Amino acid sequence: MKSTRLERRAEKLQLATGVTWTEALKRVKSLPPDSRLIPEAHASQALLECYVLSGLAWPMVETRNPWGIRSAHARTDSLTLTFENDVAQLVDSESMAKELVRALVPCFDEHGEVRGIPGARFTTDNDGIHIRRMGLPGSLTILGIPAEEWATALVLQRYENEGDGKRFCHDSHPHRWHRREAPFRQPTTRTTLSRHHYRKKPSAWLASGLLRRAPLFRTVGVPLSTTAWTNLTDDGGSEWIIEYINEPVTDAPCYHQGFTNLLTDPECGLPIVGTHLDCSCGQPPESYWGCRFYARSTAGQPGALQVRFSRRSGERASFYKDELDDYKERRDLYEPIPTYLTRSRACMGR
Repeated sequence: MKSTRLERRAEKLQLATGVTWTEALKRVKSLPPDSRLIPEAHASQALLECYVLSGLAWPMVETRNPWGIRSAHARTDSLTLTFENDVAQLVDSESMAKELVRALVPCFDEHGEVRGIPGARFTTDNDGIHIRRMGLPGSLTILGIPAEEWATALVLQRYENEGDGKRFCHDSHPHRWHRREAPFRQPTTRTTLSRHHYRKKPSAWLASGLLRRAPLFRTVGVPLSTTAWTNLTDDGGSEWIIEYINEPVTDAPCYHQGFTNLLTDPECGLPIVGTHLDCSCGQPPESYWGCRFYARSTAGQPGALQVRFSRRSGERASFYKDELDDYKERRDLYEPIPTYLTRSRACMGR
């Protein structure tokens, strides 16, 4: 158990972001004593991160870490994400690099619909893969993916695009917005696709906050699968719904309480407050029902959050144990939360 306040702050940062203990301690020592451990992104940066999470929300590749993210290092104007790149895929042509290219690099089809991050351009160097939206502040760096694998994934995706009648926006306009992208620099509500982009901005703060704390999900249980999607809310924002399928490794009456404590923690959490918890921890392990946590902004910002703790145990977890080496790697990802962080708040009622 960490004894000093500085050590406890570092422990929270380590759990929330997945960085090493040495790095967490170093960062905490550089911060003012009462500052937040994970800074909020400014508006343009938050929107970039919202696009990234939206692209990764429903993965097409098998990942061990939530959305494949090992660790996150956040600043107000930038974010660095380290991805896993060593999980064998059922389809030989699939990889983490291919998933990122498919989800993030902007392309358009014959109908003019744009997928990926409009205005984003990607560069690679010894420090990683860098994403910037041209003419807009903010940046995101991807670590863990070798430059040569990124280049190969771009080639493979280009071939697939050609077969589907799609083209990368940067092919003909590498240094400026393609005319197909331009409407989404300041999106309106004129078309269905425009509305889809327009509605990202009000709740980008929430998507950004979740992305910056993706490793925190590993404190719930053994990570088996992570997906997400959004619904519109009546305040003009979006409700982010996170489906976190896990194998619990604790018999605590409310095994996800440490996660919700840290997610709402004043030092390392999001600026949200829990509004309700449907807790079925007392039901038999074979129950198909999982617990659900609901939250909204403490500052009245648009949007809402729902986290579904869909547990698997016994026979229901056998599917994930077909590959024992992979299952062992997943078990090793689990990050137990110290008791003092799991009991600091009472479990909310149903």
